[in-house]
Amino acid sequence: MFNGARRLRFQGLDLVVLPRAGEHRSQLDAQRDALLKLATLARGWGSEEVPRMREVFKLEPFHRATSLVLVFDQGRLCGTGGVDANFAECPPDVTILHLCSLNLLDEQKRTGLAALFMLLLGEELLAPLPAHRPVYFTSISQSPLVYRLLTRLAKVYPDGRSTPPDDVREVARVVAARYDPHIPLDADRLVLRNECDFFYRQVPYVADSRVNALFDSELDIAAGDVFVNVGKTDAGSARAAVERYRGRFPKMPEAHSDG
Repeated sequence: MFNGARRLRFQGLDLVVLPRAGEHRSQLDAQRDALLKLATLARGWGSEEVPRMREVFKLEPFHRATSLVLVFDQGRLCGTGGVDANFAECPPDVTILHLCSLNLLDEQKRTGLAALFMLLLGEELLAPLPAHRPVYFTSISQSPLVYRLLTRLAKVYPDGRSTPPDDVREVARVVAARYDPHIPLDADRLVLRNECDFFYRQVPYVADSRVNALFDSELDIAAGDVFVNVGKTDAGSARAAVERYRGRFPKMPEAHSDG
């Protein structure tokens, strides 16, 4: 399965790295049921909620990933990390890297997997870019944990203190138009109201109380509100930020390819 993928072992888990995820569409389709169960459990709900997840969960973001990492524990899908870099309406000479899939079970959330995702995906997507090129890391999320992850890479909006700059607002519009064209974007707050029908059972708060307060004050989680998070940087700074993750993996897992 997934011929041509890079494969790594990390803390007893099997990682499958797909730099060109679109080439594996049929094999990814075969993971539909496993992905629905993972997404349900990763949001703190039990298996009994999978039928409802099947009705409302959006699979399009997963399938839009340009590059994707899948995590398996003895053949069971237990994690995904994907980035969409295919924005036809992107402003000229700008790169948008949209975190379109991040699902981890509770037992994997403190293993460093999210950091490893950023290292593996960032290396692939940032390498060809000139250092001065503007790069925007984005996500559509109601998770403070995802927001905090982006702050490791760039200055992130909304920040709860200032109105987003014009370029950030424009990037947010591009991302929202690709993923939620039917929902108006509140460009001052970078909020989409009533965007999702399946939310976290418990909000994944972080140690930074300011970040938690931003989500509590601006979003109605139960109503399905989300932020369009936008992190602003350049390719050189982004590569340096991603490279810092390597320090967490002094013995980087060795990868091998199927072909």
